[in-house]
Amino acid sequence: MKYNGVIENKLRIIEQKVREIRSWDVRSFEKFKQSSLLQNACERALQVAIEVMIDVSERILALEKISPLNTAAENVEQLQKMGILKAEVGYPEMIKFRNFIVHRYEKVDIEIVYNILHNKLVAFESFVRDIRTS
Repeated sequence: MKYNGVIENKLRIIEQKVREIRSWDVRSFEKFKQSSLLQNACERALQVAIEVMIDVSERILALEKISPLNTAAENVEQLQKMGILKAEVGYPEMIKFRNFIVHRYEKVDIEIVYNILHNKLVAFESFVRDIRTS
């Protein structure tokens, strides 16, 4: 990786959050639905991981001397256009989810959270891998 240690430290945070989520028992939607503690922990871990993705994207653009675009989703898309992020795994949608939980925090649809937990964690792993190998 040609990027600095700050970025590597942030990538480790993403890995830590994914490990935490995978260690929690979120196999059953019924169990997840009944546990506000588990719901809140998962929402927070996802939010932090996405925040780190946003921060890493902005830092890489700055290191590449590219002005940030209008939105965090556009910044991530720019990394895809530059070939830094290779996987097409719905990063902009994840950022939109983060915006939703930050601004509509009073009621987050737990089905969406559960779906991300079961179908999108690989996106974080792809992000880390792509940044490290760029």
